[in-house]
Amino acid sequence: RTDPSELKVHALWLSHWIALAEQQRQLREAAFTDSLTGAWNRRYFDRYLENCLAEAARNRQPVTILLFDVDDFKNFNDQHGHAVGDEILRATVRLLKTCVRPEDRVCRIGGDEFAVVFYQPDGPREAGSSQPTSIFEIARRFQKRVQTEEFRVLGTCSPGPLAISGGLATFPWDGRTPSELLGAADRLLIESKSAGKNAIRYGSGVLCCDDSP
Repeated sequence: RTDPSELKVHALWLSHWIALAEQQRQLREAAFTDSLTGAWNRRYFDRYLENCLAEAARNRQPVTILLFDVDDFKNFNDQHGHAVGDEILRATVRLLKTCVRPEDRVCRIGGDEFAVVFYQPDGPREAGSSQPTSIFEIARRFQKRVQTEEFRVLGTCSPGPLAISGGLATFPWDGRTPSELLGAADRLLIESKSAGKNAIRYGSGVLCCDDSP
């Protein structure tokens, strides 16, 4: 028969290590999280994308990234101040998270520039979910949500509705390395800006793995 005092010692020892493991988990997560928006940060994005492409190459799977920013974000910052600009960025991430799937990774990679990594695009969906499985449709849904959202922090003096411009690039068709894939998405983003903004351009890879466009 086990001595109760001995069980107490073991329980205290176990609780100590559980607490320590949780503390280490929180520290690791904080190191890879953007403190302003709650999205993953650039450090996480770089590591995750590299790991994704390595695994995707072994398993012959596509990986798509959406690179986007908020159109004319500087105008909003200049007119309403940085506190309002920060709230716009936080709200943008909140809207985006309502459109993507649980396995998709939302990352802030600098300023008002964000990236979403879509890996395992045919992965499981929650029962009863109305979320689309098409990456292109997810991007379009998010674009529309931003356009129609009423950002109350802007008040009645907003310089105009918010909009995003972006580029969708897919491994391996649009790029085989992280830098190539990100470069392809960036070029498509620039094309979207040049075309008048409020647009999402996509590379040839999106057509190969997604029949929605």
